[in-house]
Amino acid sequence: MGELFSETLRGLTPLVIALAFLAVFGAAFLRGFTGFGFSLAAVPALSLMMSPVIAVPCTLLLGMLAGVQVLPRIRHLPDWRSVRILVVGSLVGSPIGIWVLTALPANTTRIVIGVTLIVAVIALWRQPRFAKEPSLSVGFGTGIVSGVLNGSTGFAGPPVILYFLSTHDSVPVIRASLMMYFFFATVGTLAYDAVRGLIGTHVLLLAAIFFPALYLGNWLGDRCFDGSSAATYRRVALGILLILAVLAVGRSLYDEL
Repeated sequence: MGELFSETLRGLTPLVIALAFLAVFGAAFLRGFTGFGFSLAAVPALSLMMSPVIAVPCTLLLGMLAGVQVLPRIRHLPDWRSVRILVVGSLVGSPIGIWVLTALPANTTRIVIGVTLIVAVIALWRQPRFAKEPSLSVGFGTGIVSGVLNGSTGFAGPPVILYFLSTHDSVPVIRASLMMYFFFATVGTLAYDAVRGLIGTHVLLLAAIFFPALYLGNWLGDRCFDGSSAATYRRVALGILLILAVLAVGRSLYDEL
């Protein structure tokens, strides 16, 4: 066991490990506060320190555990109709995304992560709204796009966040719906990853190492949400996501020089 632990941490200095803990804590706080953003925040940060082929499955595993942590508190709030449609679509798109993850170079994946996030933040800042309840085809198509992004970059969020923030639901319902979507979509993507052999002992051990930071950040974010306003909810989430997107793209461009 000690040999496996040493091999998993090989190449990761104490400073890098500490920064990874902070990244997981910050991403978990964002998720606990907004209902989304764990993968959006954790994948770019962890990809600065390790290969996306390790960072993405590890982040997905931690995201699933974060969903289990808050499930008892929010299970009665989600828009379950939309959640079900989106999850089915994501299961269709995830295998395509997993193929992209294993086929593209790490630096290309980082650029895709950053650019995808920048586009999503710009779209969300415009605060679009559906004129009526989204149709089945809109929900299913959004789920497919989300699944492709989830399997390839761990970024299931952008299309689904845009979908829910474009409805007329209250912030608590939107937040709970996002949490439940990400939980079930992540479980499905992890199953695909396991079949492809991407959930190895190194990924499991790293997830166990980072779990305390995940638990604390998720708990604190959940408590802070209870006293926040809708405007604060949007500003905090979108501001942090934009910063992380710029960092991910900057790292990739730096490596290309």
